[in-house]
Amino acid sequence: MAFNSLEYAIFLVVVFLGFWGLSRLGMARIVFLLVASLVFYAAANPLFLTLIVASTLTDYFVGLGLAKYDDPRRRKQLVTVSVVLNLGMLAVFKYTNFFLEMGVYTGNLFGADLTFTRLDIILPAGISFYTFQTLSYTIDIYRGKLQPERSFLRFALFVAYFPQLVAGPIVRASDFLPQTHKKPFFSTQQASRAMWLIAIGIFKKVVVADTLGVDIVERVWNNTALVSSWDVLLGVYAYTMQIYMDFSAYSDIAIGSALLFGYQLPDNFDRPYMATSVQDFWRRWHKTLGSFLRDYIYYPLGGGRGSNLRVYFNLFVTFILIGFWHGANVAFLLYGLGHAIAMSINRWVRKRRDEKALTLGIWGTVWRVFLTLNFVVFMRVLFRSAKPGSTSAEAMDKTGEIFARIGEGLFSDVTVMGTGWHIWALLIGSFVIHWMPRHYVEATYEGFRRLPFAVQGALFAACLLTIGLALGGRPLPFGYFAF
Repeated sequence: MAFNSLEYAIFLVVVFLGFWGLSRLGMARIVFLLVASLVFYAAANPLFLTLIVASTLTDYFVGLGLAKYDDPRRRKQLVTVSVVLNLGMLAVFKYTNFFLEMGVYTGNLFGADLTFTRLDIILPAGISFYTFQTLSYTIDIYRGKLQPERSFLRFALFVAYFPQLVAGPIVRASDFLPQTHKKPFFSTQQASRAMWLIAIGIFKKVVVADTLGVDIVERVWNNTALVSSWDVLLGVYAYTMQIYMDFSAYSDIAIGSALLFGYQLPDNFDRPYMATSVQDFWRRWHKTLGSFLRDYIYYPLGGGRGSNLRVYFNLFVTFILIGFWHGANVAFLLYGLGHAIAMSINRWVRKRRDEKALTLGIWGTVWRVFLTLNFVVFMRVLFRSAKPGSTSAEAMDKTGEIFARIGEGLFSDVTVMGTGWHIWALLIGSFVIHWMPRHYVEATYEGFRRLPFAVQGALFAACLLTIGLALGGRPLPFGYFAF
């Protein structure tokens, strides 16, 4: 059930009315919202429910066990059960084909004549997200930072809450579970913010991301040899904006949808293409994933403490895991490796600059934004080439083809794909708005919020109706559903 579909709009309205109709009945609203979330998840494939139920049951009882036992050995056994089950499910459904492919490749290096045959394994929607959420819960209890949730229904809602279930944001139990113990509260200001976020998210997805994806990105990646080098270069920049608009759109709709029920979800993006370094980029891009790996991988490894070699090792492990989390493909590993190298260089340069007490002027800042953005743009070629279902060899071949096409004829290629003016307008306009001072962007929301509530509702409905008519009943899936 895609966020950009009529089915989701109807589902959201029905659940909204049912939830607030039960708002005075205590646990009844929790049960209703949990059932609605499971129905939402089952709409993709009812069989996937077995996995999320298994993860929920395991981590609920592991959490209770961790609070019950003081014996370090028993506690370690319990948290190991949680880690093995969650990462085991993730490995089987997401990485089996990758391990088989690497096994065939390794065998052939030693003279074996093996052929890789891809297994038809369906990746359960959201498994990369909810396994991280439940893992963070048990690990926090193991570390003594969190008390276990005694109510199974509240814990199950934390795992399965439908706005963030399929593609995040990744929510911590310490942030979400306390909200389930409070009486739900809803205000016109909350409703205004929710409508604004949902409308902006739908606009980002349908008008910007899908247009860039269909009219330039897909054509460049599917017909690389038939288009000009300039159009391939344009497609690479367009993909960078497409994936941001697509993923941030999902997060906006998720946060707005959650607000309709009185729940706050964490922000996931902070204008990442304004970053002045790769480190700054990861503070702004997919913030909940970055903070998860920072708190559960990077810091436990030692973080920024210890020798330079140790810190660089910690960075490499963390960012290679970030790449591998995105998909079972060598291209994703190289994507993570590239960011690890850039982070290490950033750290070295920053230390040298701090030692000399150097400061950046306006042009120095602009130059750093330019370098960081272009690093991100060209690393994303690996990301886009590793499309779902492709082998590592196919992804690397496509990456090489894209870079070769860009380099072979920027000043001599006369082949023209016929990129329309609307692509240029969308791409340039998106970057301009992205780089505008925040208060200019927030002013548009303030103007919307000051309108009479009935007018807000009418504008919201008109916006969704217009976009729905433009879709023609054929919504395109969100990109991060594949992760």
